Amino acid sequence: MGGKSMRKYLIRDNVPKVILLNHLLLLWFISACAYVGFITYYDPITYKSLTDLKPEVMALYGTFTTDSVDASQIAATRLKLAQIYEYEKGKGEKNRETYEQIKKIQAMFERHVSDRLTTGRWTTTHLNNQKQNIAEAFDIAIKTERLKNKNE
Repeated sequence: MGGKSMRKYLIRDNVPKVILLNHLLLLWFISACAYVGFITYYDPITYKSLTDLKPEVMALYGTFTTDSVDASQIAATRLKLAQIYEYEKGKGEKNRETYEQIKKIQAMFERHVSDRLTTGRWTTTHLNNQKQNIAEAFDIAIKTERLKNKNE
């Protein structure tokens, strides 16, 4: 075999191997990026936690028009918000948008509870305004998480 024909032979037989190797390296790189957190993915646990807690908070706010305040229900809601926040924050810096929004929900909830405890029972108008505010905050967090779902 001459030099020129040998080169053609080597290229023809090795091109598929080089392409396969490139694909394997690319697949490995993408997997590594996902593993170390360069890519954040939709988390059904977060989505469920937020969508479950939103109506619970709405129901709790509904009781703020009565004379009594259910301190145990407020404490339970605080605990759930803290758990969701810690779960999200534990996923790392790439998940900042979600845990920052949960932090805003926590702060808003605390302001609303403080308002209820200091000023007394809420009027229907005030209740509707506060429910709308907290619902919008939850919706932003839910949408933020849902946007990570590449299947939609």
